[in-house]
Formats: sequence, C-alpha cells, structure tokens
Amino acid sequence: MSYLQALTAYALWGIFPLYWKHLKHVDAQEIICHRIVWSLVTLILCVTWIGQWRDIRDAFREPSRLLMAGLAAVLISINWLVFIWGVNNQAVVDVSLGYFINPLFSVLLGVIVFRERLVPIQVIAVIIAAIGIGISATASERLWVSLVLAASFSVYGVVKKKTHLPAIAGLGLETAILTPIAMIYLASVFQQPDFHYSPNTWGLLALGGPVTTVPLLLFAASSKKVPLVIMGMLQYLGPTIQFILGIWVDGEKIDQTRWNGFLCVWIALAIFSAHAYWKWRKEVTLPKR
Repeated sequence: MSYLQALTAYALWGIFPLYWKHLKHVDAQEIICHRIVWSLVTLILCVTWIGQWRDIRDAFREPSRLLMAGLAAVLISINWLVFIWGVNNQAVVDVSLGYFINPLFSVLLGVIVFRERLVPIQVIAVIIAAIGIGISATASERLWVSLVLAASFSVYGVVKKKTHLPAIAGLGLETAILTPIAMIYLASVFQQPDFHYSPNTWGLLALGGPVTTVPLLLFAASSKKVPLVIMGMLQYLGPTIQFILGIWVDGEKIDQTRWNGFLCVWIALAIFSAHAYWKWRKEVTLPKR
C-alpha cells in the first residue's frame, strides 16, 4: 500500500501540468495567489485531521523557526510561480529538466551546507550533469526555468529542515504566512472593472488546494515506510511524465543539442541511482551482530 501511495504521489505531480493548462487564461500571479489561499483552506482541514496543531504552536514560540518558515514560504512561492508560468508558456520540457536536475542540486547543497562528502563516482555524475546543463544552455532560451525550479526547490528542502516541522504542518504554516499577501493581491484584481471569472474557472482555482495537498499527503504517508533509496528513484517519475507531456501533448520541439543535454543529465541520474541502490543493498544484506 505504501509503495502505491508513493507511486501515486509522483504520478500526480507528473500529470498536473494538464490541470494547470486549463487555467492558461488566468495570469500566473493570480493562479499562485488562489493556490495559496485554497491550499491554506485544505491544509487547515488536513492539519486538524492528522492532529499537527501542536507542532505549529511550538514553531510560534521560536522566532528562528518562524523566520525559516517565512523563507521557505518565499522559496516555494517562487517555485510554484515559475512552474505554472512554464506549464502555460510551452516550456513543460524545461520544467521537467528542472526536476530532473533537482536531486543533483540537492547533492551539491549537501556538500556546501552540511559538509557532506562525495565519493568519486558521485563527482563524475555531477560533472556529467554539469556538462548536460551547459549543452542545454546553448540550445534552450528558457533554461532559466529549469535552473530556478531546481535551485528554489533544493534550497527549499534545506530551509524546510531548519523548521523541524512535519510536511503537512510545515506547508500549512508557510501558506498561512503567504495568505495575507495573496489576499491583498486578489482584492486588487477583484476591484478591476473588467474582472470576471466563469463558474468553471472558480472551480478550477478552488481545486488548486486539493491538487497541492493530496500528493503531499500521499508522499508523507508513504515516506515513513518506503526505503529512501526507492523514494529517490520514484522521484524521477514526475519529470518523466512531464517530459512526455511536453513532447507528445504540447508538441514542444527538441533539437539534437537539447537531446544531448538531457542524455547527460539522465546518465548522471542513472549513476547516482545505481550507486545509491548498491549502497542500500550492501547495508541491508550485511549480517547483524
């Protein structure tokens, strides 16, 4: 059951560009603000259901944790904004590349922030990935989408660790911090003379709350039981689906140079995954004393 939950979470993250495309007629800034507000409503229900209000109350007693939560809120809002902009501007392939290279960015942050050390095979993988990103830079005018998505989500992960909050409670606190700003922006939009949302648009915008939280709930439930190495491999499912959608649904063109860039990144990820799996298998098969 836990494996199915993890698989479903990553699959949903992969196919959700199809949902956001139905809101192409709404500005990305408006979509983000609605996503924040409706996510907060959904997360309040979730936090109540799973009983994590104490965690949030504890965070309010420590200004440093609140500061980290505020920084995390800024980072995730940047990530959401660039993601939706990319999806609605024929840059889904660049979005997928961002989430492919995200694990590699996370590894580099681990080296820089937590003083982790890379083994030689990991260094080779990083170099290959860097070559792939360099190749992509020569062929894509929207590589910035990939880099901002990867950097914002990687740093978000590091900052989120500093808040010491469960995933659901942490995101609830982050959206609560962002909600006043989002509501002020939406109030200004609602006051415009030509403002109009159809009932269908209102429904899609409100659905942004569950769309944001349901995969996170599945991920949080599965991550407690599924081995970390398996979760690490499953995370490539989302960007793989996005990549397929970008090519076969949106008809985005990829020339040979961009294919070469992707190939380098995929080789790097394969090396990382193989090494992680080998290390995990070695640990689980060691005789217990």
